[in-house]
This record gives sequence, structure tokens and C-alpha cells, in this order.
Amino acid sequence: MNKYKIIKIFKYTVLLTILVVATQQVYKFGKKSYQDYINAHENDLEWVENNISLEDDYRIGNQVKVVHMPTDLTVSTEDYTEIINKKIKALLVNSYSIDSPILIYNPYREDKNMLYIYFHTGEKYQAQYFVSAESIVMRDMDALEYQDFLDDSGNVSFTTRHYYTIDSLIPGKKNNVILRILDENGVVVDAENFILNIPNEED
Repeated sequence: MNKYKIIKIFKYTVLLTILVVATQQVYKFGKKSYQDYINAHENDLEWVENNISLEDDYRIGNQVKVVHMPTDLTVSTEDYTEIINKKIKALLVNSYSIDSPILIYNPYREDKNMLYIYFHTGEKYQAQYFVSAESIVMRDMDALEYQDFLDDSGNVSFTTRHYYTIDSLIPGKKNNVILRILDENGVVVDAENFILNIPNEED
């Protein structure tokens, strides 16, 4: 290899090294600037509230909302809970049916296997659910082992406002979630199936 090729290779190597180092410095500066920006606003509850949102995440499932917020944002549990409650309350201004409910995945960051469900019915009904990571194709829906949604006293309730949580989702799996409503005689009035891709617990 002649000396001109060696010089050329050396020049490109030096330029590449300079480019890599410059890129790293720009990234570090940008990250620090972003972190400084976040830190400067963490005590501004209005700013914090405006930067926490409930948005659709189709990676988990159709109609499923998740919390979006700056990764490095630190907010107290009390303030965070108050903000999420306000966000959910704003959504509930509209009416939602069993075939198009509000589904929110782990909104309070308590449990990665938890789903919050909100829907309304024109008459008072009881609600039940079934969760499985196995296929329900060709299975008798009426023969599945449904769980009752219970009120704060641990009793079955009949209501038009159905606000529930499911804490038995299976991580790292495709979950089949069936919701159904029954009248006071135990007759199934309506049922819907939702498929959720629940992340692994370490994700």
C-alpha cells in the first residue's frame, strides 16, 4: 500500500473519530439541557399536568390508552394521582358503551398487569369478566369461568355506570379479555371480547 493511500485512510479515520466525539458531546449536551428543562418545571403543577396525557397505544390493543409523560419527570404520588383522576374524569364527560369502553392500561403505575375499564349502560346491569392467554376460538363462551366485578363492600352490584379494574392480566402474553353484562335474572344481555398485548414485567 503506497503512502498516499495510508495518508488518506489516516485522514478519514481522524475525521470519523472527530465526528463520533462531536456527536457524543452534542447528545450529552442535549440530554443535559432537556433534563435541566424538566427539573426547572417539576414544581410547576400546571406544566406537569399539561405534560401528562392519556393516549391510545395500539401496541397494547385497540382502544387502549396509556399514560404518556416525560421519562425523567419526577412527580409525587399524590400529585400524580390527582392529575390522572382529573384526566379520567374529563374523559367520562362522554358516554361509553360495553362495545366501545374506555380501557386504560396501568394508569396509576401501580401494577403492570392492571387494566381500568369504564362504560355505561342504559339500564342497571351486573358485569363480569374473563381473562385468558389461551385462544378462545371454538370455546363455549357460556361455559367459561367468569369473575364478578364487586363493589367496595365485596358485593355484586347492578348499575348503569360501570367503572372497574382487572388486575389479573398475564404479562408477556396476548390476553383475551371478555366483558359481559347480565340482568337481575342472570341473563346475559351483551358481551364483548378485547385482545391486549401485555408487556413483560421487566419492560
